[in-house]
Amino acid sequence: MKCPRCASVRVYPSRLRNGVERLRQKLTDRQPYRCHECEWRGWREVEFIGTNPEVKPDDLRAGQQSGLASTDVDRLDPA
Repeated sequence: MKCPRCASVRVYPSRLRNGVERLRQKLTDRQPYRCHECEWRGWREVEFIGTNPEVKPDDLRAGQQSGLASTDVDRLDPA
């Protein structure tokens, strides 16, 4: 994603600021994004990097639980 103001590629999901933003996120398929170059902040559609059937839009939103189970952690580091 490129910033609509300065065309930088340093655009990342932004944290939700309040209850109104949490409600807006739940009711729409949009996520707040912020540009680290010019400080632009705006709402855009959640974007996927690739096609992975295991990844859902809710997985990419800020402030969401990852759903990682302790068995998943054990598989990463069996020691």
